[in-house]
Amino acid sequence: MKIVAIGGGHGLSRVLRAMAPYPHDLTAIIATTDNGGSTGKLRQTFGGIAYGDIRNCLSNLVADDHLGKLLLDYRFDHDSDLDGHNLGNLMLLALDNLCVRPSDAIEVLCRLMDVKQTLLPMSDHPTQLMARFANGQQLMGETTVDDASSLPTALKLHPSVEAPSAAVDALMQAERILIGPGSLLTSLAPPCLVPEIQRAVNRSQARTILISNLAAESGCVGDLSPERQQQLFETLTGVQIDHLLSHSKDAFDKPNHWHRPLLAEQQRYHCPIRLGKALQELCLR
Repeated sequence: MKIVAIGGGHGLSRVLRAMAPYPHDLTAIIATTDNGGSTGKLRQTFGGIAYGDIRNCLSNLVADDHLGKLLLDYRFDHDSDLDGHNLGNLMLLALDNLCVRPSDAIEVLCRLMDVKQTLLPMSDHPTQLMARFANGQQLMGETTVDDASSLPTALKLHPSVEAPSAAVDALMQAERILIGPGSLLTSLAPPCLVPEIQRAVNRSQARTILISNLAAESGCVGDLSPERQQQLFETLTGVQIDHLLSHSKDAFDKPNHWHRPLLAEQQRYHCPIRLGKALQELCLR
């Protein structure tokens, strides 16, 4: 089955890890608008797209005993210009400088790390997330939007960018499209604000599944129910969702809303085994 997963941050990486054991043709389209942490510092200095979420996804697909995992996850903590930087981000930046496009740099590193899944940036071109609010205020940058005290009335990318053709092709050929979990405004929305991606998701024959978060988000989205988050996501991105998947202690179904045990015991995160089992069941329906 051809499956495309969309998102960013830690959420998408857990979906990829959950689905990796199953024999699917898996493609990830990853948010590239992060402007905080090591990624933000690199973007300020060198420009380009954000590599942090891509590195995170790649790390979760590399075998645990592969040397590459240690390299991808290594973070400098010395009192120097490298302090706080992640080696995986620097590797992707270096390959980007050696390759024609960021997509090519990611493909090269996937080959070096023996990762069989396809990882694609939402765009090969740098852009920032912008939010507009009811009072007319506009905020630029993921970290700023994350800290907003009220929900935006509109989101857009500045400047507008194009999606890689491989991402559009994967969406049009997909049989299932998975979105989430993750920050609704700053991880899930940005890829779907790329016009070609938004159109491809809506035109695809694939069923689209939104995976809700386990815990309430911090900030203005935190108090919204999964159903309300779906409505907000559809309003802000124009992407239509067919089904919602949420965590519940017991498995049960409602119309277009599936509940499954997804929580890792004594943790706040999705259990890869439980999430993979639930997604495998739902994808095969």
